[in-house]
Amino acid sequence: MAPVGNRNYKRGREFEYKTRDHLLNKMGAIYVMRAAQSKGAADLIALFPRDEWVFVVQCKRDGKLPRAERVKLCSIAKDTGTVPVHAYQGPRGTPVVIELLEETS
Repeated sequence: MAPVGNRNYKRGREFEYKTRDHLLNKMGAIYVMRAAQSKGAADLIALFPRDEWVFVVQCKRDGKLPRAERVKLCSIAKDTGTVPVHAYQGPRGTPVVIELLEETS
């Protein structure tokens, strides 16, 4: 049996892949980069054509984004002119919910 930490990592990674695919196939991103074993503010960075949008994305399967992580993500987004996004698994089989975050202080 795999250690719990390893199992949680794999589940998180699978959700990041699912979110990446959602951004590419459903939202029109042209490129999504994943930060492997992300310990930073963003798990994914997504580029969109023409709109000049760049999303910095924090993925949380359970939907729980701690305030400190939210503040850090929003701060980085503000400093870089990007859009902070929280991606999480929705209820009743909804694959990915994308939440645009508002600036937090």
